[in-house]
Amino acid sequence: MSYQVIARKWRPQAFDEVTGQEHITQTLRNAIEHDRLHHAYLFAGARGVGKTTTARLLAKALNCHKTDKPNITPCESTDPDPCPSCAEISESRSIDVLEFDAASNTGVQDIRDIILENINISPARDRYRVFIIDEVHMLSTSSFNALLKTVEEPPPNVVFIMATTELHKVPETITSRCQEFMFRTIPQQKIFERLKIIADAEKVDVSEAALRELARSGEGSMRDAQSNFDQVISFSTGKIEVADVTRALGMAGRDVLIKSVQAIADHDAKSQLDVVEHLISEGHDLRNFCRDLLSVIRDLMVFKVAGNAEVLLDAAMLEPEQTEKLAANFSESDLLRYFNCIADTETKLKDATQPRYMLELGLVKLVEMRRLTPIEKILERLDALENSLGNVPLTQAATAEKKTLVPEPSEPVPAFSGPVEPEEPFFSEPPPETYDEAPPEIFEPPASYDLSFVEELPERPVELSVDRLEHYEHTSLDDLFENELYFTGDDLAPLSAARDLAASFAIARTQAAAASASNGSSGNGYKLPVFEEPESTDDTDIPALPENPTEADLLAFAERHPLVRKVKRAFRAKIVEVRKAD
Repeated sequence: MSYQVIARKWRPQAFDEVTGQEHITQTLRNAIEHDRLHHAYLFAGARGVGKTTTARLLAKALNCHKTDKPNITPCESTDPDPCPSCAEISESRSIDVLEFDAASNTGVQDIRDIILENINISPARDRYRVFIIDEVHMLSTSSFNALLKTVEEPPPNVVFIMATTELHKVPETITSRCQEFMFRTIPQQKIFERLKIIADAEKVDVSEAALRELARSGEGSMRDAQSNFDQVISFSTGKIEVADVTRALGMAGRDVLIKSVQAIADHDAKSQLDVVEHLISEGHDLRNFCRDLLSVIRDLMVFKVAGNAEVLLDAAMLEPEQTEKLAANFSESDLLRYFNCIADTETKLKDATQPRYMLELGLVKLVEMRRLTPIEKILERLDALENSLGNVPLTQAATAEKKTLVPEPSEPVPAFSGPVEPEEPFFSEPPPETYDEAPPEIFEPPASYDLSFVEELPERPVELSVDRLEHYEHTSLDDLFENELYFTGDDLAPLSAARDLAASFAIARTQAAAASASNGSSGNGYKLPVFEEPESTDDTDIPALPENPTEADLLAFAERHPLVRKVKRAFRAKIVEVRKAD
């Protein structure tokens, strides 16, 4: 007889043998026992957790011939005298139980040929005609639409059992017509117990540590764990140990994972590179290593938060003592950063052209993250700095309200209605009562200011680019600007009689001051505009240009030209270059 793989040979033959799905098997057993059967069932869950197996067991229970009604304990394939219905269903050759793959028969014509045209044919021998549709989410939209009426109201002796790994792809019009059963991933401990039973029955010499490693490799799938067990049995020649499992399946052992995590705690980047070299030389899958490392970081986080909780750490990769020792090196925030970094590296490995380089840089990045100063220590240093300076707390300054570049006026600004009296005079001292020739000296601002103190400030002022400045248009603001220009005399117009105008303003200011004094007020009069000394407009001062003037001759000519002088006064400009027109 040809060899039969473990996953098929040890397929459950009764509801009691279905591991990890007790909530479903109990419901189905009660429904069969109390005759509360539904006409359509939908089994959803991860791969290898027992969906198709449970569907076959339900079909056997409905059609078992040992009783005159559905039987909650149908015949097993190992029974000495199984009924014909159970034997044929176990061997997938029953006429009344039709099992097909929706991925291979996805079109509406396939559904019509397999189901719709045979739906009204009575069972050949059994009680029910059972249609088991595996991977039902692969059916096309038209196929689902063709099934709607049949699934909703099938003949009384027809039962639909649909299985899928992607429930979200099944239309709601189908799910609403079925009883849904969600299959859970199987706990690691239950997979280990099942593998131990298989190992004892098959007389396979394997250590418990190796079986636990195999159970972990299934990632909640019993079929995957059994398939891996089959592969390891073929690989090994003697007693199966953990090293055989890791080498046969291309998995990173616990010692490699512990070395990587310890390298993070010790700031040892070289050890991380050694880990990657070991993975490459042993032919391990780098993405699987990242997933295993994510599991370890998750276990450390759970231990830090919840302690040694058996329920949360049931599937932990490391022993409790190892988990406690490694978790002592990190804080919760550290582990959270490590988890995000490893998850990002695992995602990038999928499309990386050089996965080794990607993993090396990702692991070294974990080591460098360890050098970051925790935020708690930074806050402590800030508090110490505040206490030493004795100034306003930095945290209070940091949370102060931000000011906008162009604040909105709290009240509407009145429109411009002519000049108004300024609040302060232009002169540093009161002017004399009369002036014979020239106005009093006007305060001249210094040519430059000493701004060296800016470099000593705690923070430099933020440099704003032109693009970040906001232009705010408002008529009242424009009027205020015109008003300010009016009193400062900066209206960009060249004046030839600036001295006389200034003298008249000085006289007016003196009179206003005298009137204020007589009234007992402290008014200071008007401001006087500031103008540059007018230059002579005598055309005789313009030097004559020779036939071939030099640059110095051109510059002297331009400096004395009346039009150029007016432009210089109006715009406060200077001549930077003079050229002779061709």
